[in-house]
Amino acid sequence: MPSAHRTERATRWWRTTAFRVTLLHLLLTLLGTAALSGIAWWATTGYALRQLAQEVDRDSGLLVQAARLGGQRSVALSLEARLAADRSGTQYFLLAGPAGERLAGNLASAPESPGWASLRLEAAGEADPAELLALGTPLPGGGFLVVARDVAPVRQLESLLLGAAGWVGGGAALLGLLGGLLMGRGVTRRAAAMDAALARVEAGEIGHRLPIRPGGDEFDRLARRINAALDRVQGLMQALRQVTDDIAHDLRTPLTRLRGRLEAALRADDATAWRPATEAALRDCEQLLEVFAALLRIAQVEGGARRAGFAALDLSALVATVAEVYAPAAEERGQRLEADIPPGIHGFGDRELLTQALANLLENAVKHGREGGRIRLALSPGRVLTVEDDGEGIPPGEREAVLRRFHRLDAARSRPGAGLGLALVAAVAELHGARLTLGDAGSGLRVELALPAAPPGP
Repeated sequence: MPSAHRTERATRWWRTTAFRVTLLHLLLTLLGTAALSGIAWWATTGYALRQLAQEVDRDSGLLVQAARLGGQRSVALSLEARLAADRSGTQYFLLAGPAGERLAGNLASAPESPGWASLRLEAAGEADPAELLALGTPLPGGGFLVVARDVAPVRQLESLLLGAAGWVGGGAALLGLLGGLLMGRGVTRRAAAMDAALARVEAGEIGHRLPIRPGGDEFDRLARRINAALDRVQGLMQALRQVTDDIAHDLRTPLTRLRGRLEAALRADDATAWRPATEAALRDCEQLLEVFAALLRIAQVEGGARRAGFAALDLSALVATVAEVYAPAAEERGQRLEADIPPGIHGFGDRELLTQALANLLENAVKHGREGGRIRLALSPGRVLTVEDDGEGIPPGEREAVLRRFHRLDAARSRPGAGLGLALVAAVAELHGARLTLGDAGSGLRVELALPAAPPGP
């Protein structure tokens, strides 16, 4: 079993990102080292060969000049002097007569044609022939001159460079492997930390979050995204629990009332008494159905399913239409609805949802505003929609709570409603990327809905 466990761990290691990072780092290091070594070898040996060719060309030019001034005798003397001074044994010369006979020098034969050539010189006692870089030049007045250099120093330099490249490559491979292992270990540790944190969340610690370092690398950005998603999930779970509690609390009364009316109708001996009880029960059923329909609308909006219906729209016309619909309701309570709606203001969103949100705001203003008071509806060129009333308003400590489902102020519990109007407005605002603000309007409530200029992102 232990060997099988080690085999499984080794197999997992081969498949990890850390191993791939280590292997990639090693390969890139080796490729970079090979490329730099090749460039260094090419540049160094090429320079050495060019220097050797320049020496051959310079000596050949001097000897040709000597032939012009003093003839072949002068060239022969110069060759003897050069060979006597050569301590390295890498200089080779040949002075041939017009018939090709050897006159001076340490080369036995000359190239067949003038110009540069590569010669092989068989040396006694040596297995490998010497490689020479030679330049053949015809002399004035007849004759042929060959100046050559042994390229053995260049080949030795190449050998040294190749050996150094091997050592450098080995060191680079070792450093690359160590660097890759360190990088892979860092990746593994970060991934393991994220995996452990998510395992704790999966185990039920919904409030636990992924660790984030101050560096802000891609793992930290990913962790922030995941933490934001976990915050969103936690908020939705809390909202779900809150909705469950609110439904159990707020729907208990109408359901109990509905059951009481049905039981009273069953106990009644007179059939004529059933009709009022049945009609009241139907009204209770309709109220309950409206509540559940509102909950479904809010769930649909929060799920983002209505985003597909977004389109460009005329906000001025939309707001004016809703104001015209609610003007009679305000007049019934003696309220004055003042509308400040400049024409030609456009936006982007779902027309039906924005209409429903504005209708909820105006309905709340009419319902909770002061009888005989004033309601102000305004739309600014910056697409900020404002609804003000002069009612009792909402205390600052309750303004966030009233945006939740079924939350109602104590003063409003005696009025019809289920506490879902502002919750729907908040859901519509979030779907559109709008900013919803509740504030004071003197003694009443001021609600601002600021719509963005561009369509919200997904």
